[in-house]
Amino acid sequence: MLRLLEKQYRSSYDGEDVVTSRTLENGDWTSVTEEVPNNVTNNQISNRAVVFGNSESRKNFPTEHTLNKYAGLLGADTLQSYGCNAFHRDHTPDFLVVTTRAMAQECVDSGYTSNNIVYTQAPLTLEHPGKFYLTPLDQYADAGATATYLACFDGHRKVYLVGCEGNFDEAYNSNMYAGTNGYDPINADLRGSNSCPAYKQIFNTYNDVDFALVTPNGEMRTYEEWKTCPNFRQISHRQMVLEADL
Repeated sequence: MLRLLEKQYRSSYDGEDVVTSRTLENGDWTSVTEEVPNNVTNNQISNRAVVFGNSESRKNFPTEHTLNKYAGLLGADTLQSYGCNAFHRDHTPDFLVVTTRAMAQECVDSGYTSNNIVYTQAPLTLEHPGKFYLTPLDQYADAGATATYLACFDGHRKVYLVGCEGNFDEAYNSNMYAGTNGYDPINADLRGSNSCPAYKQIFNTYNDVDFALVTPNGEMRTYEEWKTCPNFRQISHRQMVLEADL
């Protein structure tokens, strides 16, 4: 479960203290902290974002078109994009979220962190000084939920979720990158790694945000708990393209 109990926004965030080390002396723990300022200014104007997860349902979505196309009249309503983990292998979103040591190392080794904003957790920012941006007020959820939280944190009022519907099949990993570096094999049973509570808490906390799960036909299986949130809906790829005026 997330630690998120109230709405937080970048507009009122100056930074935070991060624990860099802990020592045990005479039975008491002492922590050393370092102040990490907010180094990202997000001047988004459309209030609309898209989060790209890596479920197989994203395979036939016009991802590159969405990333590069300014939407609406004269391109005034462009969607800001948030990608997850290995998404960077094929695309360059406005922001990338990585949540595993293997993926953090891959981003550093490939040089991706040199020219792009990549968010990660405090321990990984300490392992790779100067390479990553600290996820503000990190909720330590998976990459998809963290990216969704960041879209809300940045002030977006409509968030499209592409490739984020979850994994339900026994002995089948529906991630597009299954079996590659940093990912479980394709025959892994991941039903126990349920990200449903994290997403639901974000939906409930940011209850003035419209969340739209985007799947090929708008009818794919997803978590029943999400459907109880009045600000959650499911739409098809085509519906999103039309609605977002892409």
